[in-house]
Amino acid sequence: MPRHRKIIGWSVFAVAAAAYLIVFGIPYSADVILLWIAAALLVSSLGDAGRWKRVIKDWMPLYLVLALYALLRGYASDTLWGPFVRPQVWFDTHVFGGVAPTVQLQRWLFNPHHVSPLDYAVWATYMTHFFTSFVIAAVLWKVDYPSFRRFVALFVSLTLLGYVTYVLFPAMPPWLASQTGHLPATTRIVPFVWSHLGVHEAAALFTGGNRFDNNIAAMPSLHAAYPMLICLFFWGRANRWFRALLVGYVLAMAFTLVFAGEHFVIDELVGWTYAIVVFVVGSRLFDRWETRRQRRKQARVHDESESVIADDRPVLERA
Repeated sequence: MPRHRKIIGWSVFAVAAAAYLIVFGIPYSADVILLWIAAALLVSSLGDAGRWKRVIKDWMPLYLVLALYALLRGYASDTLWGPFVRPQVWFDTHVFGGVAPTVQLQRWLFNPHHVSPLDYAVWATYMTHFFTSFVIAAVLWKVDYPSFRRFVALFVSLTLLGYVTYVLFPAMPPWLASQTGHLPATTRIVPFVWSHLGVHEAAALFTGGNRFDNNIAAMPSLHAAYPMLICLFFWGRANRWFRALLVGYVLAMAFTLVFAGEHFVIDELVGWTYAIVVFVVGSRLFDRWETRRQRRKQARVHDESESVIADDRPVLERA
């Protein structure tokens, strides 16, 4: 019976996913992707009431936290001061020989009249930001639940730390710095590719077409921070080839963000720093919590064993 339920469940899921793709197109919003992943986990847990409860218990709070973050991120565009751009421009231009890397890379590699394979690769790399962490969390939830709890806690902590910085230091990305005259002309490549593909709704997400958009939430770059967190999280358990993949993803995203005009190099460096700090501090806190939990568990088992031994002694001996 459980097998038949799963077959029916996956069939319904496939039909629903196909209908969604036909009506709405490819999902490119983090909250929508998270809902689809949670739905897939529910289907995979058909026939197991305990797992259903765990899906709701573990994923609903994550969805609510990220939905709240997305809403607050949009409100953070109403700044108390700023937005800032001169520190980022100064750093990128002075460190890289007088020309900001975004400007130089687009002069070398970008043609505004033609979408190249590099543009598509950059677009695809950028879009992985919206689902990679969730897919990793889903896999960990299925195969390594303790690691899932740790990964999600680190991910949420990094996300909220980024939001606090957006409020305190609203910062322009390179493409907006160009529009305000702080940099030479640059193009925002991701919506450029979306428009070329004819998906104008997606392009609108990157050009102020929704209430969750915040064009001055560039410092730190969470697009750069998440790959670094993923790299650090799996580094200790990865073989040589998997480590190369982890580092490659960090570097590919770093190039993508600068070339596409989404972030200054300094934004990425701050994002990497945030990821390192969250991973190191968070891991130590988790290790201490696990140690204390194990000690309490061992003490409880010891107390129960002593109680059983005492109850098993003869009555006269206890007297």
